[in-house]
Amino acid sequence: MKRISTFCGKDCGGGACPLLATVTDGKVTRLTNNPAGGKYLKGCVRGFGLTWETYDEKRILHPQIRTGARGSGQFRQVSWEEAIHVTAENLKSIRAQYGATAVMNGASAGSLGALHSTPVLLSRFLSLFGGYTKLTGSYSNMAAKFILPYLFGSDWKHSGFDASTMQNAEMIILWGANLLETRQGPDVPQRLVEAKKRGAQIVVIDPRRTSTVKHLANWWLPVRPGTDAALMLAILHVLFAENLANRDAIHAYSTGFDELEAYILGQACTPKWAEEICGVPAAEIVRFARAYAAARPTMLFPGYSIQRVFAGEETYRLSVALQIATGNFGKRGGSTGSINSLLPGVNVGQLTIPDCDNIAEVPVTLWADAILQGQAGNYPTDIHALYLMGSNLLNQGGDIYKNIAAFKKLDFVVTHELFMTPTAKWSDVIFPAASSLEQEGIGIPWHGHYLLYKPQVVEPLGEARSDYDALSAIASRMGFAELFTEGHSAAEWFEYFIANSDIPDAKRFCETGIYRPEDPERSGLSAFATNPVDFPLDTPSGKVEIASTRYQDETGFPAIPMWQEPPYDARFPLRLITPKSAFRTHSQGSSIEKLRKKKEHVLEIHPQDALPRNIADGDIVYLYNDRGISKVIARLTDDIAPGVLSLIEGQWVELDEQGVDQAGSANMLVSAEGTYPGRAPIMHAVGVDISNEIPEISQHFP
Repeated sequence: MKRISTFCGKDCGGGACPLLATVTDGKVTRLTNNPAGGKYLKGCVRGFGLTWETYDEKRILHPQIRTGARGSGQFRQVSWEEAIHVTAENLKSIRAQYGATAVMNGASAGSLGALHSTPVLLSRFLSLFGGYTKLTGSYSNMAAKFILPYLFGSDWKHSGFDASTMQNAEMIILWGANLLETRQGPDVPQRLVEAKKRGAQIVVIDPRRTSTVKHLANWWLPVRPGTDAALMLAILHVLFAENLANRDAIHAYSTGFDELEAYILGQACTPKWAEEICGVPAAEIVRFARAYAAARPTMLFPGYSIQRVFAGEETYRLSVALQIATGNFGKRGGSTGSINSLLPGVNVGQLTIPDCDNIAEVPVTLWADAILQGQAGNYPTDIHALYLMGSNLLNQGGDIYKNIAAFKKLDFVVTHELFMTPTAKWSDVIFPAASSLEQEGIGIPWHGHYLLYKPQVVEPLGEARSDYDALSAIASRMGFAELFTEGHSAAEWFEYFIANSDIPDAKRFCETGIYRPEDPERSGLSAFATNPVDFPLDTPSGKVEIASTRYQDETGFPAIPMWQEPPYDARFPLRLITPKSAFRTHSQGSSIEKLRKKKEHVLEIHPQDALPRNIADGDIVYLYNDRGISKVIARLTDDIAPGVLSLIEGQWVELDEQGVDQAGSANMLVSAEGTYPGRAPIMHAVGVDISNEIPEISQHFP
């Protein structure tokens, strides 16, 4: 028996949690926290479950080639040589007939790190192939990333904060951030617990009474999904009307607040007005606004959920405005109101993407439309092939029926995967991917100032290979292996990366599995907040542009953040939210029985909404809108606001002969149209209804 340092690098908002693997007779028998991570850097069930992922009996361990109709799930086992040959010949043929941009790069963040980063690896490969169609933006935080440059210029990339600064906060507002489950950094949960113990007020604004609410919150505001902007405007109204706004901070840090104030007061964006929209009582809004104005410092932690809604761009404009108006912007223990992960990390070498002039671009939310419509629909190219790594795109993109139609139209689909996901099922070639425990890696966290290392803990099962080794072999067949590898094996790359890093002791780094310099307490844009004259932002005014004429000119939307009424369809009066699982990362692990037993496909519904629909706790019900139907189990609870339904996202879709999903896949209902103007995904506040019977609307589905 031996113990080996490793880490979980899943794309859950943490990205790098240090673990210790117990290996007995060549098999990992247990995963625990690595003591070298100290009291803050700790894993969760997602990382501890890597053994389930590695040794699951349903894992794909050999290359597969489709034999039946695409989507039938019929494959035959083949050699690596044959799978590589078929892949190379199809890619070359499509390039010759239609050009390199006819191949769409469908990589996602199924694997991250210095070398084994699926988005970087596939982009590097396809750049050397001669080009590709790139999916721009992100399903995670696309609306935020779209709007923040208009507020901060290029400095938006440094607008986050370190979790350690929580120790200085008097109040912490978790706005749409269920941090005990979604974490957003391995040290965040413990930091929050400590903040609560020392007396910090923890405020949670969320439609659900989540674990974070139950265990940490002093104050829970159950807001209707998609209405956060209205609540923010009402809070600002109280600050302006009661002379609680910090005028010095407003004038020092921003432009456009005069216009915003005139709009809020002129349009009567009062607490009473907001109550009818967001469901939070007016008196409660006033009480909270006053407490927010009085607390110093206050950290506003906006979750990704609040921008995954109609006009989600507005919520991040207003979250920044709130932090400025209360004088908490850029302060230690405060925040900018921006995405919390944006700060420089520890320097380490990483694989790069070569320059390539032949790249077409499509917003990620519109990938299926780009395939279905092509140039005739004003997309830059016609797509004939889809290459996927670290991605369950068919399942995780909104509007699954449309996604299936797109897969049907393609000439060729290739996937690197561990399991027969819905996406793999609709592929032509499947390469068996190595698991996290079967490959060496350097972990680069989204949040935190440290680096992690793991050796290859165990040999790959079957014929599984790392994505780097797999692409190297395909590149060799296509004639550009030397350019792809630069003559380096994976192990040689890691030696090079470590040598070109801030790590002072490579041997110790590899032995302990972690390099962690002094734990910083950084608040994004703190230099600007301290001295905005000498350290201006990269914006036309040098300040935070609450009113942005550039935004107005480029998008046609108002220069200041305003309330935008979301569309409403009376056929679908309930609002669906699709939160993340505490037990898996998106759809990863949905086939693993130990995780499926968590029964997360239940639909949370308030008794007030269940009663008129004659739905009892435990009933089988059908969740539907005009995009699809999903069969789920109803769970009645007052942990959710009336008018709101909650279904954990990530379940693998299972369509029956009628086209009804039997697994509780939330993305059957989610729109692929995206927000405006950022074209970000709308994953929350989706209009739906529920029934005890399959609704007649199913007749309209393909």
